[in-house]
Amino acid sequence: MKRFAVILLTALVFAHCADSDGAKDSKPKPSTPKKTEKKAAVKTTPATPVFTGPRLEFLKSIPGSIDGCGEFFTYDTCKLSDEKYVFLSDMGDFALIRIKGKDIELKKNRRESKQLTAISSIEVYYAVGYKVIVRKKEEKVVDELYTYSGTIQIISKKIKTTFKVRGEGGC
Repeated sequence: MKRFAVILLTALVFAHCADSDGAKDSKPKPSTPKKTEKKAAVKTTPATPVFTGPRLEFLKSIPGSIDGCGEFFTYDTCKLSDEKYVFLSDMGDFALIRIKGKDIELKKNRRESKQLTAISSIEVYYAVGYKVIVRKKEEKVVDELYTYSGTIQIISKKIKTTFKVRGEGGC
């Protein structure tokens, strides 16, 4: 009788475990179509960024705080030789952009900024109400002059937009 009870109890335990595994197997099945939907959404996303806010304006002048070393970025559709910049940095903690006719001074967040590879990095800056993320890749180096390509992302309560940029920097 004890053997029968142990066998019955063991059978119930195995049956319960099989039901639990079945429940676990049924959960991934609905998530599989979600993954397919996400992949489809990624494929339909345009290659160029969608502008959902105002564009960065060209800075009127280079401030005195960016003396000596600096980085200068413009839209990828503009020539660097025209010196029409939308983002300036002193290669330290200070950067500058212009939105809606106002110069906005940015401070670099060193914790969030990081060097990804030897030639690419992400720099994160903050100002009151703004977060600016600069993703840049070194394209060419001549002496101490670097040429960059990348993007600038602006995030605020009313703005979330990304721009393709090119730039140069050095001392």
